[in-house]
Amino acid sequence: MKDSLRGVPVLVGVVALFLVVQFGSLALLEPFQSAGLQSTENPQNPLNSVFYVAFLLVATAGILLVIKYDQQWILRAFILFTSGFIATYVFGVVLPAVEVAGVNAAAYVPAAALVVALYVYPEWWVIDSAGAILGMGAAALFGISFGILPALVLLTALAVYDAISVYGTEHMLTLAEGVMELRLPIV
Repeated sequence: MKDSLRGVPVLVGVVALFLVVQFGSLALLEPFQSAGLQSTENPQNPLNSVFYVAFLLVATAGILLVIKYDQQWILRAFILFTSGFIATYVFGVVLPAVEVAGVNAAAYVPAAALVVALYVYPEWWVIDSAGAILGMGAAALFGISFGILPALVLLTALAVYDAISVYGTEHMLTLAEGVMELRLPIV
């Protein structure tokens, strides 16, 4: 009986992390929209989805090249930069603004601390905490940037891409192996 319960805390943690990201992203929707952080001009345009899928394919090819030529430091730098970028959006709407020399320090200081923590101390709880913050921010950005039709087009295209990359070309396995050793909030 004891052995069958060993995985329960892990399962509870995964479900809790999932719920934190989902509810956190919902809470960020209105502040992001009010701050004008929408990444597309017209969220109802289905061509937005085509652009994102094209970007995903180019990014995937870039990541595979980085892995093939054993230059993971490029990927690490890109992910750390992107993490800081998204975190500034989240902290910028969650924390009250503190202007220092024309810059909102309340957004940039915690975002920089998050990037430094990921770089210097990539323990599981740092990665998971950063992943929750970044997941909330990214999901909220997508939420305000895509209408229903573009979201359906994007999700359908991503499902097809996922099936092809896992079962057809199997390059998703190469991607997973290449990025897991970076110990960053990639998923």
